[in-house]
Amino acid sequence: MPDTAPDWFDTVRDYTKRLVAIRSVSPGEGENTVAREVLRMLTEDGLEDAYTAIGLDPIEGDSYSRHNAYAFLRGASPKTVVLLGHIDTVNTADYGPLEPYALDPDALAVRLDELAALTPDVQPDLQTHPGDWMFGRGAIDMKSGDAANLAIMRRLAGLARENRLPLSVVVLATPDEENESAGVLQAVRFLLRLRDEQGLEYLGCINTDYTTSRYPNDPCRYAYTGTIGKLLPSFLVVGKESHVGDPFDGVDANLLAAELIGDLSMNPDLCDAVRGQIAPPPVTLRATDLKAGYDVQLPFAAYFYLNILTFTSGPEALLNRLRERCAVALGRLLARLDEGERRWVRAGGDAERAEKLPARLGAVLSYAELREAAVQRIGEKQVEAALAEEWERWPAQLDKRERSLHLVWRLWTLGGLRGPAVVLYYSPPYYPHIQATPCALHEAVEAVASAHPDLQMQVEEYFPFLSDMSYLRLDPTAELSALTENMPVWREPDDPPRPGSYSLPLEAIGRLDLPVINLGPYGRGAHQRGERALMSFSFGVLPQLMYETIERLAASV
Repeated sequence: MPDTAPDWFDTVRDYTKRLVAIRSVSPGEGENTVAREVLRMLTEDGLEDAYTAIGLDPIEGDSYSRHNAYAFLRGASPKTVVLLGHIDTVNTADYGPLEPYALDPDALAVRLDELAALTPDVQPDLQTHPGDWMFGRGAIDMKSGDAANLAIMRRLAGLARENRLPLSVVVLATPDEENESAGVLQAVRFLLRLRDEQGLEYLGCINTDYTTSRYPNDPCRYAYTGTIGKLLPSFLVVGKESHVGDPFDGVDANLLAAELIGDLSMNPDLCDAVRGQIAPPPVTLRATDLKAGYDVQLPFAAYFYLNILTFTSGPEALLNRLRERCAVALGRLLARLDEGERRWVRAGGDAERAEKLPARLGAVLSYAELREAAVQRIGEKQVEAALAEEWERWPAQLDKRERSLHLVWRLWTLGGLRGPAVVLYYSPPYYPHIQATPCALHEAVEAVASAHPDLQMQVEEYFPFLSDMSYLRLDPTAELSALTENMPVWREPDDPPRPGSYSLPLEAIGRLDLPVINLGPYGRGAHQRGERALMSFSFGVLPQLMYETIERLAASV
């Protein structure tokens, strides 16, 4: 490969505009429209015959019949780098009165005053980098990253046609990253199949998801050699029913849920911290009781789920940690209720009875333990039949978190247990974290960053946002049985499909085992009305950095 590459800016800018112009909210047919446009861009100007393979790979079992777009270039070496980007976006309703222009960067460019009035945080950037921002849904997350991948791939296709490509390259454009990552999970199967068919050795994957500043006035640009993960621990909180006229005869499930949420949500003690990076704290994404309407009975069942981002914590360790905290919080609340009841009874003039009141007791158990209790009570076949019946009661499109709750509640009723209690289980989705692993790809990006001190490039370990990278490799020491045994809607990949189930090809991901880097466009406001890409970096600097990284990899093969 030559040491110099062509000017990228105009090509990447134009490709970004073309991609942004296509509405591709996930899930939907627009994602296929973008996939077809990706193939059109790759083959324009007579490049069709340069590719060893190119086309659309259907996502198995997808209810929207979506496809990944791919292209493969066979170089002189079977050593291969993968370029990855997602082509879907979130919705555009947040643009408000500007929604008709959300997919038109040129139209937004002449309405910047109106946009800045609606989105005040935009104004400082307009002043600091005047004329250097492209606005529009997907401009930064992440169609400018896709555009860079396509420009790189076309350049490499030209080298392949001249027999001057020293290593092999795959580009993949995937749908559904903003939803359930169906695209990249299909890409795992595709990459394994391609590796076997072509005898490839994967060096790693360059993902081009967006990057942004880490703090106000941050002058740095970032690359990442791993990615953050996510678990969604969920909590069925069971109190004890009672009339509101005699509340101490029961336990308010909302009060218990509030005690747990107060201990867990926004608690930095639950944050993973590794080598100077710290994960964001947990937050609740949903919390409610199970009452269907108004009555004067204490709410005796509630649930919530907690978003926990991980660097090192696996499903088993997190479950154990949460169990301990729940037990402490439950004991604390019950002791407070005991004391409150004694004070209330004394205030009513019955000091003798107040001293004889029994202490409240509670339990914390996992879904797997709850299931075992139900099996011990009524038998395995009866439990399986009851859960199957519960599954079929609800429509196929029911939210997976809601379906999980219904299954746990049915299991609770089968177990014959009594509250107060907390049942811990996992809901979808699961994003494995990826830690940096020494490899040629990481060495190459470190060298490229060092070669451009003017950019103040920082190479960090964990990409701080959820991304498709999570599904390209697994920590070989991770204990995942705690996840699969405690996720009510889990389905093993080889089991028959079931509406509303959740499955990951964990064995296939483990076999793929791709090192990753995220080297992406720079901007702000992802998923917001002010979404914008810094053009000078995203359209000019980024593809050059990517090209130099591939050059360094090629020099090592």
